[in-house]
Formats: sequence, C-alpha cells, structure tokens
Amino acid sequence: MRLLLRLVVTGVGVAILTGTVLHRYRPPMAEKATGMVDGSASAASSAGNHSPEVRLVGWITTTLGAGARLRGLEARFQELAASQPDLLAGAYVAVLEDGRHAGLNPDRPMAAASAIKTPILLLTLLARSQGDLRWDETLQLQPHLVGGGSGWMGFDPPGSSFPLYMVAREMITVSDNTATNLLIERLGGMEAVNRRFLALRLHGTRVNNWLPDLDGTNTTTTRDLALTLAMAENSQLLSRQDRDRFRAIHGSSRPNSLLPLGFLQGLAGQGAAANVDQALIDRGVRILNKTGDIGTAYADAGMIELPDGRRAVAAFLVEGTETTPYNSPRMRRLIQNMAAATAKALRQAPSSETLAAQSTNPP
Repeated sequence: MRLLLRLVVTGVGVAILTGTVLHRYRPPMAEKATGMVDGSASAASSAGNHSPEVRLVGWITTTLGAGARLRGLEARFQELAASQPDLLAGAYVAVLEDGRHAGLNPDRPMAAASAIKTPILLLTLLARSQGDLRWDETLQLQPHLVGGGSGWMGFDPPGSSFPLYMVAREMITVSDNTATNLLIERLGGMEAVNRRFLALRLHGTRVNNWLPDLDGTNTTTTRDLALTLAMAENSQLLSRQDRDRFRAIHGSSRPNSLLPLGFLQGLAGQGAAANVDQALIDRGVRILNKTGDIGTAYADAGMIELPDGRRAVAAFLVEGTETTPYNSPRMRRLIQNMAAATAKALRQAPSSETLAAQSTNPP
C-alpha cells in the first residue's frame, strides 16, 4: 500500500511538471493556431453585435409583399405603361398588414430625383436612434455642398450653421437640395451612404452625385422606396420617438399632385380638389409622401393609411426617353393613373380569415 501511494504521488507530480513545461514552451505553430481560433471567435462575436438589426431588416424584407399578388392591379399597371411606349415606368404597392402586393418593374434602378431623400432621411433617423447623431448638433455649410434648384439653405453664405433637425426637415418639407448634401456629408459621404444602403438591402439605391443631380445619376427602385417606408414604420428598427419623427417629417412634404391626387381621383373620380390632403382625410385616408422631379424623371413614394386601419406603401417612378419632351405632363399623369388604380384595388378590404392566415410575427 505504501509503495502504491508513492507511485501515485510521483505520477501526479510528473504530470503537473510536464504540463507546465509544454504550456510554457509550446511550439510557435500552436500559438498561431490558438490566435486564429481566438480571432475567429472575436470576429464572430463582433458580427453578432449587429445581428439584431440584420435579422430585423431581413424579416422586414422577406415579409414585405409576402401575401397574395394583386394581379388585377398589376395588369392595370402594365396596361397604363403600354399606353405610353416612350416612357419607362416602375411601380410597387404592398399592404403591410396582409402582404398583398403588386409591382411593375419593381427592381429596375431608375433616376431617383428627390425620391432619394426618403432613404437618406431613414439613414439619418437610424443614426440618431443608435446615438451617432444628435438633434441639437449643427452642420456647417461648405461650398461644395451648395445645391441649386429647390430649397433656401444654399443661398446662405459658406460657413453658415444649421441645426440637424432643421436640415432633415427642410430636406423633405421644401425638398432642399443643399440640406440633402449636408446630411450626406454628415453621414460620412457618398460611399458611406451607399454602403449603408446595401446593409439595409436597398440594392438599387445609390448616390452618385451631389444634388440636384439633374442628369439623373442617383438611382433607386420602387421596391427599395417601399422597403424604406416599411422599415421606417417599424418601431424595433427605429426608436418609437424617431419613428414618429420620420412620419412627421415625411408627412410635411408639400407637393401632393402625384400620388395623393391620383389616389383621390381613384376614390372620387376625376377632377382636382382645392385641398387634396383634406379631401383624402374626409374619406378616411392619409398619405405621407415625398415626390421627385428633374424634368426628365418623376417619382413619388408614400405611406398610405386606409380607412379600415391598414397601412400600404406605394412607390412610382417614371422616366422619359430621348423622344420624350422635357417636363412632359404625360409623366405626371402616368403616376396619377397608377395611383388611382391602386386606390381602387385597395378599397376592398380582405376578410378577417385571410388576415389571420397571413399574419406573421417578427423574430
């Protein structure tokens, strides 16, 4: 027994000594391998830090338009586009609650005009929700950021400063091009903005030039615009406060002669109303939209609140070709007609059984 006890004690001692020596003098390849494993774990952990936003954006993307196709509306879109062969048209409509949807060339990148300001507003609100921006910070006007066309900020002298919230509001309310350039610069510049668009799965949306971009090099798609509005409605992606700010700012856009007027005509027949927004409200409808117009291309995208409580996102893009006259009224009329067709298609609410069958919950 005494001999056996000595052997056990000796064996344990030798094992501890051997392990200590091997750990202290392990080969370089072992160090390298351990470092690679630790580095991979660190990278995975870092990627995991962004996974909630990635998962949520993925869920919004896959559920947008996950319901039944509105084939009658799609056929009407195609008919309207075919009647104007010298125009390129895109359309996308989706009801957020039941997923019903319709599209016409929804993934074709087209000139964005001022519709690019809607996804830029989303990036601004996301950065504020994540603590990267403050509403009370000021942005300074630099000469290369001055944009002609709509808006008033470009008339102030270089070096002028504007509060961030004012810049975001004026970008939408009066479609201020200089305000848009100020926000692009604050968000890190064009390439940083484009990388952020890709991270949000806005694959056809890209800023290639400072505004006003009269050549139409900045692009978007109707599906991207609809997806932007759907993401802005999600209070898990934006904070609830910033979601409400998005709605307030986006709803302050003044032009209502495209999507809102066309939608009203689809509800009430042809003709113009003295106050389009009020006429829609009287029918239980509210539209928060942003237009775009560079003479060779027109755009409008908005959130539509329906009388029964459903919400729909709708986006329309129309672009002229070489034979299309500058500022052709047919471009505006095509958007109005597609919006009117949308109003007629959405007027009929789905049954409660359909809604229950198509309802899904976010992860």
